[in-house]
Amino acid sequence: MWRAMPDPDAPRDVLIWHVHGSWTEAFVSGEHSYLVPRSDDGSARGLCGRVWPAAEEVGYEDLADRPVDLVVLQRPEELELTARWLRRRPGIDVPAVYVEHNAPRPHAVDSRHPLGDRSDIPIVHVTDFNRLMWDNGRAPTRVVDHGIPDRGHLYSGEIGSAAAMINEPLRRWRTVGTDLLGTLGRYVPVDVWGIGSDDLNADEHRVGGVTGRGDVPAARLLREVARRRVYVHTARWTSLGLSLLEAMTIGMPVVAVAATMAPLAVPREAGVVSADPDALGRAAAHFVADREAAALAGKAARDFALTNFGLGRFLDDWDRLIEEVCS
Repeated sequence: MWRAMPDPDAPRDVLIWHVHGSWTEAFVSGEHSYLVPRSDDGSARGLCGRVWPAAEEVGYEDLADRPVDLVVLQRPEELELTARWLRRRPGIDVPAVYVEHNAPRPHAVDSRHPLGDRSDIPIVHVTDFNRLMWDNGRAPTRVVDHGIPDRGHLYSGEIGSAAAMINEPLRRWRTVGTDLLGTLGRYVPVDVWGIGSDDLNADEHRVGGVTGRGDVPAARLLREVARRRVYVHTARWTSLGLSLLEAMTIGMPVVAVAATMAPLAVPREAGVVSADPDALGRAAAHFVADREAAALAGKAARDFALTNFGLGRFLDDWDRLIEEVCS
Protein backbone atom coordinates (compact mmCIF):
# COMPACT_ATOMS: atom_id res chain seq x y z
CA MET A 1 0.00 0.00 0.00
CA TRP A 2 1.41 3.40 -0.99
CA ARG A 3 2.13 5.84 1.85
CA ALA A 4 3.07 9.48 1.51
CA MET A 5 6.43 10.45 2.94
CA PRO A 6 6.13 12.75 5.96
CA ASP A 7 6.65 16.43 5.28
CA PRO A 8 10.09 17.32 6.74
CA ASP A 9 8.82 20.80 7.56
CA ALA A 10 5.66 19.61 9.33
CA PRO A 11 5.43 20.10 13.10
CA ARG A 12 6.05 17.02 15.20
CA ASP A 13 4.24 15.71 18.26
CA VAL A 14 6.84 15.68 21.04
CA LEU A 15 6.51 14.06 24.47
CA ILE A 16 8.59 15.85 27.10
CA TRP A 17 8.63 15.91 30.90
CA HIS A 18 8.67 19.27 32.72
CA VAL A 19 11.95 18.83 34.58
CA HIS A 20 13.85 22.13 34.30
CA GLY A 21 11.47 25.08 34.03
CA SER A 22 13.63 27.63 32.19
CA TRP A 23 15.03 25.10 29.72
CA THR A 24 11.59 23.62 29.06
CA GLU A 25 10.10 27.07 28.50
CA ALA A 26 12.67 27.67 25.77
CA PHE A 27 12.19 24.22 24.23
CA VAL A 28 8.40 24.44 23.96
CA SER A 29 8.66 27.82 22.25
CA GLY A 30 9.23 26.01 18.94
CA GLU A 31 6.81 25.18 16.14
CA HIS A 32 5.95 21.66 17.31
CA SER A 33 3.19 20.30 19.55
CA TYR A 34 4.43 19.37 23.01
CA LEU A 35 2.76 16.83 25.30
CA VAL A 36 3.72 17.27 28.96
CA PRO A 37 2.68 14.29 31.11
CA ARG A 38 1.12 14.58 34.56
CA SER A 39 0.81 11.90 37.23
CA ASP A 40 -0.19 11.88 40.89
CA ASP A 41 2.94 10.13 42.14
CA GLY A 42 5.33 12.98 41.28
CA SER A 43 7.06 11.20 38.40
CA ALA A 44 5.47 13.68 35.96
CA ARG A 45 4.39 17.10 37.21
CA GLY A 46 2.62 18.49 34.16
CA LEU A 47 2.76 22.20 33.42
CA CYS A 48 2.70 23.29 37.08
CA GLY A 49 0.51 26.21 36.16
CA ARG A 50 2.84 27.48 33.43
CA VAL A 51 1.19 28.99 30.38
CA TRP A 52 3.04 27.65 27.35
CA PRO A 53 0.76 27.98 24.29
CA ALA A 54 2.25 25.08 22.31
CA ALA A 55 2.36 22.72 25.31
CA GLU A 56 -0.54 20.53 26.45
CA GLU A 57 -0.73 18.83 29.83
CA VAL A 58 -1.78 15.19 29.43
CA GLY A 59 -2.65 12.66 32.13
CA TYR A 60 -0.31 9.67 31.96
CA GLU A 61 -3.26 7.31 31.49
CA ASP A 62 -4.20 9.07 28.22
CA LEU A 63 -0.78 9.00 26.57
CA ALA A 64 -1.20 5.63 24.86
CA ASP A 65 -3.96 7.10 22.69
CA ARG A 66 -1.96 10.12 21.58
CA PRO A 67 0.27 10.32 18.49
CA VAL A 68 3.90 10.87 19.42
CA ASP A 69 6.70 11.38 16.89
CA LEU A 70 9.53 11.91 19.38
CA VAL A 71 10.20 11.36 23.07
CA VAL A 72 12.59 13.76 24.81
CA LEU A 73 14.03 11.94 27.84
CA GLN A 74 15.81 13.77 30.65
CA ARG A 75 16.01 11.24 33.50
CA PRO A 76 16.84 7.51 33.43
CA GLU A 77 13.46 6.55 34.92
CA GLU A 78 11.66 8.07 31.94
CA LEU A 79 12.75 5.12 29.79
CA GLU A 80 10.53 2.78 31.80
CA LEU A 81 7.75 5.33 32.24
CA THR A 82 7.58 5.94 28.48
CA ALA A 83 7.38 2.23 27.69
CA ARG A 84 4.61 1.75 30.26
CA TRP A 85 2.54 4.87 29.65
CA LEU A 86 3.00 5.22 25.90
CA ARG A 87 3.14 1.43 25.31
CA ARG A 88 6.02 2.08 22.97
CA ARG A 89 9.70 1.57 23.78
CA PRO A 90 11.80 4.71 23.29
CA GLY A 91 14.49 4.25 20.67
CA ILE A 92 12.82 1.07 19.38
CA ASP A 93 9.12 1.71 18.77
CA VAL A 94 9.30 5.50 18.81
CA PRO A 95 12.26 7.83 18.14
CA ALA A 96 13.87 9.31 21.26
CA VAL A 97 16.68 11.56 22.42
CA TYR A 98 18.09 11.98 25.93
CA VAL A 99 18.91 15.52 27.05
CA GLU A 100 21.72 15.57 29.60
CA HIS A 101 21.52 18.75 31.68
CA ASN A 102 24.08 17.88 34.33
CA ALA A 103 27.81 17.49 34.64
CA PRO A 104 28.76 13.93 35.66
CA ARG A 105 28.87 12.90 39.31
CA PRO A 106 30.57 11.89 41.46
CA HIS A 107 33.68 11.72 39.26
CA ALA A 108 33.95 12.79 35.64
CA VAL A 109 36.69 10.28 34.92
CA ASP A 110 34.61 7.29 36.01
CA SER A 111 31.04 8.41 35.20
CA ARG A 112 29.45 6.21 32.54
CA HIS A 113 26.30 7.77 31.17
CA PRO A 114 23.11 5.78 31.89
CA LEU A 115 22.54 5.49 28.11
CA GLY A 116 26.17 4.75 27.31
CA ASP A 117 25.42 1.13 26.38
CA ARG A 118 22.74 2.05 23.82
CA SER A 119 23.26 3.18 20.26
CA ASP A 120 19.62 3.85 19.37
CA ILE A 121 19.06 6.99 21.50
CA PRO A 122 21.31 10.04 20.94
CA ILE A 123 22.53 11.85 24.05
CA VAL A 124 22.07 15.59 23.60
CA HIS A 125 24.36 17.54 25.90
CA VAL A 126 23.64 21.17 26.78
CA THR A 127 27.36 22.10 26.72
CA ASP A 128 30.56 20.88 25.12
CA PHE A 129 31.92 20.51 28.66
CA ASN A 130 29.22 17.98 29.47
CA ARG A 131 29.92 15.89 26.40
CA LEU A 132 33.66 15.96 27.12
CA MET A 133 33.34 14.92 30.76
CA TRP A 134 30.73 12.16 30.49
CA ASP A 135 31.77 8.70 29.35
CA ASN A 136 29.14 8.41 26.62
CA GLY A 137 30.03 4.86 25.66
CA ARG A 138 28.67 3.90 22.24
CA ALA A 139 25.74 6.30 22.32
CA PRO A 140 25.73 8.93 19.53
CA THR A 141 26.11 12.43 20.96
CA ARG A 142 25.13 15.96 20.01
CA VAL A 143 25.50 19.35 21.68
CA VAL A 144 22.72 21.93 21.59
CA ASP A 145 23.76 25.00 23.57
CA HIS A 146 21.21 26.77 25.75
CA GLY A 147 18.79 29.30 24.31
CA ILE A 148 17.54 32.25 26.37
CA PRO A 149 14.47 34.37 25.55
CA ASP A 150 15.31 38.04 25.24
CA ARG A 151 13.54 39.79 28.14
CA GLY A 152 15.01 43.11 27.08
CA HIS A 153 17.78 45.26 28.55
CA LEU A 154 16.37 45.32 32.10
CA TYR A 155 19.57 46.29 33.91
CA SER A 156 19.52 49.49 35.94
CA GLY A 157 22.12 48.68 38.60
CA GLU A 158 20.58 51.26 40.90
CA ILE A 159 21.33 49.26 44.04
CA GLY A 160 25.01 48.97 44.96
CA SER A 161 25.07 45.26 45.75
CA ALA A 162 25.62 41.93 44.02
CA ALA A 163 22.87 39.51 42.97
CA ALA A 164 22.93 35.71 42.85
CA MET A 165 20.28 33.16 41.86
CA ILE A 166 20.77 29.84 43.65
CA ASN A 167 18.14 27.17 44.30
CA GLU A 168 18.50 25.19 47.55
CA PRO A 169 21.76 26.85 48.57
CA LEU A 170 22.06 24.96 51.87
CA ARG A 171 21.40 21.47 50.52
CA ARG A 172 23.59 21.91 47.45
CA TRP A 173 26.28 23.89 49.33
CA ARG A 174 29.71 23.47 47.71
CA THR A 175 28.24 22.27 44.39
CA VAL A 176 26.65 25.69 43.84
CA GLY A 177 29.34 27.59 45.78
CA THR A 178 27.21 28.69 48.72
CA ASP A 179 30.31 28.54 50.90
CA LEU A 180 31.86 31.30 48.74
CA LEU A 181 29.11 33.80 49.55
CA GLY A 182 30.76 34.65 52.86
CA THR A 183 33.97 35.71 51.12
CA LEU A 184 32.06 37.80 48.58
CA GLY A 185 29.99 39.31 51.38
CA ARG A 186 33.13 40.80 52.91
CA TYR A 187 33.57 42.90 49.77
CA VAL A 188 29.99 43.77 48.76
CA PRO A 189 26.45 43.06 49.98
CA VAL A 190 25.09 39.95 48.24
CA ASP A 191 21.36 39.36 47.67
CA VAL A 192 20.43 35.74 46.87
CA TRP A 193 17.20 34.63 45.19
CA GLY A 194 15.96 31.09 44.69
CA ILE A 195 14.17 28.17 46.31
CA GLY A 196 15.27 27.93 49.94
CA SER A 197 17.43 31.07 49.75
CA ASP A 198 15.59 32.65 52.68
CA ASP A 199 17.08 29.87 54.86
CA LEU A 200 20.34 31.81 54.61
CA ASN A 201 18.80 34.35 57.00
CA ALA A 202 18.41 31.86 59.87
CA ASP A 203 20.75 32.58 62.78
CA GLU A 204 22.64 29.30 62.39
CA HIS A 205 23.34 29.99 58.69
CA ARG A 206 23.65 33.77 58.60
CA VAL A 207 26.82 35.14 57.04
CA GLY A 208 27.79 38.79 57.09
CA GLY A 209 26.84 40.71 53.95
CA VAL A 210 24.58 37.94 52.58
CA THR A 211 20.77 38.21 52.47
CA GLY A 212 18.40 35.54 51.21
CA ARG A 213 15.53 37.05 49.23
CA GLY A 214 13.44 33.91 48.82
CA ASP A 215 11.72 32.30 45.85
CA VAL A 216 10.27 35.17 43.82
CA PRO A 217 7.79 34.59 40.93
CA ALA A 218 9.57 34.41 37.57
CA ALA A 219 7.79 37.48 36.22
CA ARG A 220 9.34 39.60 38.99
CA LEU A 221 12.64 37.86 39.55
CA LEU A 222 14.81 39.26 36.77
CA ARG A 223 13.52 42.79 37.32
CA GLU A 224 14.59 42.58 40.97
CA VAL A 225 17.97 41.07 40.06
CA ALA A 226 18.54 43.76 37.40
CA ARG A 227 18.39 46.50 40.04
CA ARG A 228 21.63 45.18 41.59
CA ARG A 229 24.96 46.40 40.27
CA VAL A 230 26.63 43.07 39.40
CA TYR A 231 25.75 39.39 39.06
CA VAL A 232 27.85 36.76 40.85
CA HIS A 233 27.91 33.14 39.67
CA THR A 234 29.41 30.88 42.33
CA ALA A 235 28.67 27.37 41.03
CA ARG A 236 31.55 24.90 41.09
CA TRP A 237 29.97 22.00 39.22
CA THR A 238 27.06 22.69 36.92
CA SER A 239 26.98 22.29 33.16
CA LEU A 240 26.26 26.00 32.66
CA GLY A 241 23.75 27.75 34.86
CA LEU A 242 20.84 29.24 32.95
CA SER A 243 20.67 31.95 35.61
CA LEU A 244 24.11 33.18 34.53
CA LEU A 245 22.98 33.47 30.91
CA GLU A 246 19.73 35.14 31.95
CA ALA A 247 21.68 37.76 33.93
CA MET A 248 23.93 38.41 30.95
CA THR A 249 20.95 38.67 28.60
CA ILE A 250 19.32 41.41 30.69
CA GLY A 251 22.56 43.41 30.59
CA MET A 252 24.34 42.63 33.88
CA PRO A 253 28.12 42.57 34.35
CA VAL A 254 29.25 39.17 35.61
CA VAL A 255 31.69 37.89 38.21
CA ALA A 256 31.95 34.11 37.92
CA VAL A 257 33.84 31.15 39.35
CA ALA A 258 36.17 29.73 36.70
CA ALA A 259 34.61 26.27 36.61
CA THR A 260 32.94 24.02 34.04
CA MET A 261 31.70 26.07 31.05
CA ALA A 262 31.73 29.55 32.62
CA PRO A 263 35.17 30.61 31.31
CA LEU A 264 33.92 30.12 27.74
CA ALA A 265 30.53 31.73 28.35
CA VAL A 266 31.77 35.00 29.87
CA PRO A 267 34.07 37.04 27.58
CA ARG A 268 36.71 39.27 29.17
CA GLU A 269 34.85 42.47 28.37
CA ALA A 270 31.68 41.21 30.10
CA GLY A 271 33.15 40.77 33.56
CA VAL A 272 35.66 38.74 35.56
CA VAL A 273 36.13 34.97 35.75
CA SER A 274 38.54 33.65 38.37
CA ALA A 275 39.26 30.66 40.60
CA ASP A 276 40.41 33.00 43.40
CA PRO A 277 37.47 33.92 45.70
CA ASP A 278 39.19 37.12 46.83
CA ALA A 279 39.76 38.15 43.21
CA LEU A 280 36.05 37.63 42.63
CA GLY A 281 35.27 39.76 45.67
CA ARG A 282 37.54 42.56 44.48
CA ALA A 283 35.96 42.41 41.00
CA ALA A 284 32.47 42.66 42.47
CA ALA A 285 33.56 45.62 44.60
CA HIS A 286 35.01 47.32 41.51
CA PHE A 287 31.71 47.07 39.62
CA VAL A 288 29.73 48.23 42.65
CA ALA A 289 32.03 51.27 42.99
CA ASP A 290 32.20 52.10 39.26
CA ARG A 291 28.72 52.23 37.83
CA GLU A 292 29.92 53.26 34.35
CA ALA A 293 32.28 50.27 34.13
CA ALA A 294 29.46 48.01 35.28
CA ALA A 295 27.12 49.31 32.57
CA LEU A 296 29.74 48.86 29.84
CA ALA A 297 30.51 45.30 30.93
CA GLY A 298 26.79 44.56 31.14
CA LYS A 299 26.26 45.72 27.57
CA ALA A 300 29.07 43.44 26.40
CA ALA A 301 27.55 40.56 28.37
CA ARG A 302 24.14 41.11 26.76
CA ASP A 303 25.61 41.32 23.24
CA PHE A 304 27.56 38.10 23.73
CA ALA A 305 24.62 36.22 25.24
CA LEU A 306 22.21 37.24 22.49
CA THR A 307 24.71 36.26 19.81
CA ASN A 308 25.68 32.90 21.27
CA PHE A 309 22.68 31.84 23.35
CA GLY A 310 19.73 33.35 21.50
CA LEU A 311 16.43 31.53 21.45
CA GLY A 312 16.21 31.51 17.64
CA ARG A 313 19.50 29.64 17.25
CA PHE A 314 18.48 27.16 19.96
CA LEU A 315 15.17 26.35 18.26
CA ASP A 316 16.80 26.07 14.83
CA ASP A 317 19.34 23.60 16.21
CA TRP A 318 16.56 21.55 17.76
CA ASP A 319 14.47 21.60 14.58
CA ARG A 320 17.38 20.12 12.65
CA LEU A 321 18.00 17.47 15.28
CA ILE A 322 14.31 16.56 15.60
CA GLU A 323 14.03 16.07 11.87
CA GLU A 324 17.22 14.03 11.75
CA VAL A 325 16.02 11.69 14.50
CA CYS A 326 12.43 11.42 13.28
CA SER A 327 13.37 10.74 9.68
